[in-house]
Amino acid sequence: MPDNTAAVAPENFCRSWPADFKLAAALLVILVVGWLSPEQWPATMTLGVVVLFGHACAGTSLTWMIQRAAAWGVMLLLMAIALWWSQPSSAAGLWLWSWLLRCGVAVLAGLWLMQVFTVQELLSTLRRWHLPGLLIVMVSFLLRYLVVLWEEHGRLQRAQLARGAGSATRWQRWNLALERLGLLLLRSLDRSERIHRAMLSRGWDGSPRGLE
Repeated sequence: MPDNTAAVAPENFCRSWPADFKLAAALLVILVVGWLSPEQWPATMTLGVVVLFGHACAGTSLTWMIQRAAAWGVMLLLMAIALWWSQPSSAAGLWLWSWLLRCGVAVLAGLWLMQVFTVQELLSTLRRWHLPGLLIVMVSFLLRYLVVLWEEHGRLQRAQLARGAGSATRWQRWNLALERLGLLLLRSLDRSERIHRAMLSRGWDGSPRGLE
């Protein structure tokens, strides 16, 4: 569930570490687990233990971590099952286990980054790394409007429940979820166009700006 945890992360031991080190460490873990082969699953598990230790240092709530990981778990499992059919039958089990393990470690690394970074700190670090200005603007808007989109999704869901969606069958609930996603996409496109026009009217030239 998207939230503004990264923007108001509580003080913890890891927050005092240099911002460049925190971002580089999380990205390194994600890149390494993506590079490891299925046969190297013990190394992936070792990285997972390291990430869990980082969560312990950051004081991450176990309940919070399980809830956020579960939000990704269903999607990852469905993707794994779909990709599983493309693997040779002799190696399918190992590949599925390794793929889920690597994705899980990468998700935990991202959740750790949410716990130890503020939004402003992240954007400042990206600027110091001389990333393209347009990319930094996209990241800032993504972090800002994930919360807005999630709240909009909640309003659409409550509106459907008010119209009797609570008694729908499982197949009907899937159709209602697809309907919500379609409406959310249309409203997001409309919102993005309005925001872009408003920014242009205020003299925005594509350069990222922020208060250091």
